[in-house]
Amino acid sequence: MKNNKRNLTMIFIVAALLRVVLLAYAALHPQRFDFPDSHRYVTVARNIAAGNGPIQARDVLAGTDPAYPGMLAVGIYFGCNSDADIMNVGRVINAVAALVAVWFCFAIGRQLFNERVGLLAAAWCAIDPILLYFNALVLTELPYIALLLGALHAILRYRETQQTQWAWLAGALMGLGALTRSSGLFLFVPYLLLIFFLPPATTAQRDQQRLRRQRAAALFVFGMMLVLFPTIYRNYQLFGTFVPVRTGSGASLLESLGPWADGGPGMEKIEYPSVATNANEVQRDAAYRKAALSWAREHPAEALQLAWTKLIRTWSITMNAPGYQSGLYAVICWLSVFPIFVLAAVGALSQWRRWWLLAFLLAPAAYFTLVHVVFVGSVRYRLPAMPLIFILAATALDRWLQRRDDLQSVESA
Repeated sequence: MKNNKRNLTMIFIVAALLRVVLLAYAALHPQRFDFPDSHRYVTVARNIAAGNGPIQARDVLAGTDPAYPGMLAVGIYFGCNSDADIMNVGRVINAVAALVAVWFCFAIGRQLFNERVGLLAAAWCAIDPILLYFNALVLTELPYIALLLGALHAILRYRETQQTQWAWLAGALMGLGALTRSSGLFLFVPYLLLIFFLPPATTAQRDQQRLRRQRAAALFVFGMMLVLFPTIYRNYQLFGTFVPVRTGSGASLLESLGPWADGGPGMEKIEYPSVATNANEVQRDAAYRKAALSWAREHPAEALQLAWTKLIRTWSITMNAPGYQSGLYAVICWLSVFPIFVLAAVGALSQWRRWWLLAFLLAPAAYFTLVHVVFVGSVRYRLPAMPLIFILAATALDRWLQRRDDLQSVESA
């Protein structure tokens, strides 16, 4: 036990030191970590700090997930006024979220398997090169991962204790996650089903399961809706219709389905259909969505080919961004991503009888894969699933280490 605490402390120290070095490097070389979405988040953060709400432009009142710009706005309140300073605040937020994710990775691995699995998964979460790289990008990935893992940890705490407040907390964290990354809005559905079907941690908890599960599921949904309600209400006041988080899905769909689409980002290439000059962003979205779906119906073979391309992009061993696909970057990716994928496959095969466990760990991978064979694909979009894949990989390594320990015990006897 003492060794495990010492190992976990060392993992945190290494994770923190790596991020301190990366943040210092990013502050000196910000151009290497410049990303178009980052500037949008800064613009929205300035509007939030000014009391205008999560506005991007005069005609885009709800086009950005509000939680991350809200976090950046805290830095503005404390005097960080330049874009560079606000982006450094974002990197600090990412670093804190990354450390939180490391702990949750350990906790979930321990809850589902044992402490060694938790430590192995947390160690890789701490040093994974791609996650580390995204720590320097002022994007939503790391905060969303921390919130998602927190929600899953709370679901497992509910399973262990049967205390329904953990289900409420899980729902609230899912809601915050959706406000951080709206593409994950419907990820709550498989976990709502799992709350109904998740086997209890002990046989003594089987009594009165149905009523308790119904209460837990209701609290899970209530917690999520409570968090989302202010945004839903604001958007209804603005547009007179139900917009759960943000607008923009129509344009994103048009980006991914059309003669200009290549499976990757490319908003600048879109030929937008004409809309009424007085159309608001919800109405524009509807027109763009209709155009994208119409193209897909007329070009089913091309749409299927694009889906395959987006799948490959999302689960690529190497990075998709130009300048990060060859040389040293490719070597790093092959040495880090490929072994994890292989170990995770072995770990999944070893757990095939425990359907609920595989569903729990692989739901984000399946969900975001389905989302991004429709919308554009990129390594970026699989990142929320990766800590759970690290846990599956750790189970395979743990089994090998256990066999080695058993063999050494037999030989020493």
